[in-house]
Amino acid sequence: MKHIHYILFICAVVGLSACDSGDIYDKVYEVDEKGKTVKVTARISGLGEWEGTGYNMAVAGFTQDSKFALMQKTLPSTVEDGSTVSLVLSNISNEVQTVEVSLTNSLRKRIISLVSVNMEDYSEKTAHDTILLDLGTVDVGRFGILQAGIFNRACIQCHGGNGRSAAGLNLTEGNARSNLVDVPSTRREGMLRVASGNIEASLLHQVLNEGGEKLLSHNHTEILSSQFKSNLEEVNNLIDSWIEHLKP
Repeated sequence: MKHIHYILFICAVVGLSACDSGDIYDKVYEVDEKGKTVKVTARISGLGEWEGTGYNMAVAGFTQDSKFALMQKTLPSTVEDGSTVSLVLSNISNEVQTVEVSLTNSLRKRIISLVSVNMEDYSEKTAHDTILLDLGTVDVGRFGILQAGIFNRACIQCHGGNGRSAAGLNLTEGNARSNLVDVPSTRREGMLRVASGNIEASLLHQVLNEGGEKLLSHNHTEILSSQFKSNLEEVNNLIDSWIEHLKP
């Protein structure tokens, strides 16, 4: 069987810290004729943060109308930081519309997606070829997920660099954490943008939940809900969990 590899360099989409793909394993994966195959390769860190939490970092296939993965393979939380891993999702049926690198819960429900590939982009002529996703180096820990899955997607249009840091808040890669954690707000006197270990005292939590639209000049709850229509609750819970686990 002839294998054609489609290389999708998607580091910019994910907001990766680097594009060093590490060592790519030179293995041949036999593809079953029942469907397509996706192989994901990445140099991973932060997986251990999800151990025992009920969440999994997985390569998962989703149908058009479901938040729950029809099929998935999970990255083990025991993978050491900096390790290069390869994970193959094979026999992908025509029911699967997207294959995603996602954080899912124990029920295979999508919490947040980092990378999404539309399987309809691959014609029947390539139905049995391997689609190779090289993600480079990626942090999938709690904060890494927030950066790649939330800040890069919904926030840096206003809170980016190059003179676009509204309220002096820069949420771009490498700047977000130091601009948030235990930093006084420039808009709400006496409040911290994120108060380590204290969800309710954090302005970030308040502006993204009920009543938050009244706290600042811009409606941040509306901005977030427009970007995360199907998983807004999960996104807010993810942010709160990160805040809760910060040590004062």
